[in-house]
Amino acid sequence: MKKEKKQHILVYFLKMLLIFIIIDLLMMIFAALITNSSLGYKYGGDLIMELFYGLFVLIVMLLFKNSYVFTTKKDKFMVGIKLAIPMLVVSCINLIGSIASLDSFSLLKFINVLILSIFVGVAEEFLCRGWLQNEFLERYSDNKNSVIVSIILSSLVFGFMHIMNLSTQTLFETILQIVNAVALGLLLGSIYYKTKNIWSVIALHAFYDFAIFLGEMNLVKDCTYNTPTLGVTLVSSIGIIVISAIWVLSAILVLRKTDFPKKKASKKINNSIIIMIIVIEFVILFLPFEKLVPEYDDYKVCYDYNKIDTFSNYTLHYPSYDKYLIEYQNKQDETDEKGNVIDTISGEKFLFELTVNNGRATIRNANTGTSVTLGFKEVVRAEVLENEDKYIIVIHTYENESTVYYSEYFVKGEMSNEYYYLNESNSSFKKFELPEIASIGYVTIDDSNTKYPVMISVNSDYFIIKNSELYLISK
Repeated sequence: MKKEKKQHILVYFLKMLLIFIIIDLLMMIFAALITNSSLGYKYGGDLIMELFYGLFVLIVMLLFKNSYVFTTKKDKFMVGIKLAIPMLVVSCINLIGSIASLDSFSLLKFINVLILSIFVGVAEEFLCRGWLQNEFLERYSDNKNSVIVSIILSSLVFGFMHIMNLSTQTLFETILQIVNAVALGLLLGSIYYKTKNIWSVIALHAFYDFAIFLGEMNLVKDCTYNTPTLGVTLVSSIGIIVISAIWVLSAILVLRKTDFPKKKASKKINNSIIIMIIVIEFVILFLPFEKLVPEYDDYKVCYDYNKIDTFSNYTLHYPSYDKYLIEYQNKQDETDEKGNVIDTISGEKFLFELTVNNGRATIRNANTGTSVTLGFKEVVRAEVLENEDKYIIVIHTYENESTVYYSEYFVKGEMSNEYYYLNESNSSFKKFELPEIASIGYVTIDDSNTKYPVMISVNSDYFIIKNSELYLISK
């Protein structure tokens, strides 16, 4: 039974777009709240989020009386799978590339990625096809044209949901992702409309994501990207445009096999022509266009790190202060003629303060009042660690995805209150490029009091700096 058309279709589209963006925002906030600050599996927080996401959407579907998604007469599961052969081919290509990129295998992480992919497929297909597309169809699908418009609008909402990824990637990357998601939504939406089998599109979506996620199963994302030049933008766009065109043409093939209400005569398009275009696009996809752009190699910024085994006994610490202190007082032992210590004489005192304000880090000598602003921009946070013989300073900035600057400049017994000493601290930092960092702190190992800086990426990769070298902790 058709639901009452209380709103114009474009008004309803804008309303649903806003609702979906709000839902996605709430899920991002929820993910941030449930992220565990202990060593855990990659994607662990995402997995929990998608589980709750799926349950939330299921409840919404039931409240909107869309339970017929599970009970209506539908085609067999494999019918929907066979309609997505181009999508399966692309997924298999991605899967082969992901497997080739793995340097080791972890069964637990493999299971983690597999379950996450399934949850993503369930949550997003329940939301975008099971609920959203059906809501459009029940209100506006009186004929073939209105059905196609409904599928297109629901796919646009699905695509623009990804605008929330601006928080973790560039505008350019986000636009390409939206284009690909809209086109993929057209294909999945068309398959779902023809077969009425939600499980087919869930399986296709899950396999597509699994083929991509697997490449990062036990690796950090090895590279990020600088601001693209015009040439790099064109080259990077070609792949997405070609893939998106494959999704759209595949959707057209599916819709041409579909029965519509009040179907009208339309101009026939030879299916063999569409299939030939898809084949040509697959060929184009493998052409090395990046070789035509000299600056393409400079577009990538890759991380350089070593690997270290998981510590058997470690303690994580996450201090957070507005001001960090570096303090020390020189001391000298006074001895007698036989070399016995008879007194300890206190010498010069040193007190330096490190603060972060308005994206800049400043070190101030509290004794002399002089200060120096470190030459780093977009400073997010800082950390000062006191060890037995020296202080360690860690500065986290948002250069590229994340950059960490590390210094062992303030050595006990070698400090000075002269301005030159404070000024020279600026050139003492070593630079490390990292994936996007969620938090920083330090670890102590076994019974040692030695503190090592630790940086946790948004994908739960743990890095430490030890002996001025960057290590990825194997988990």
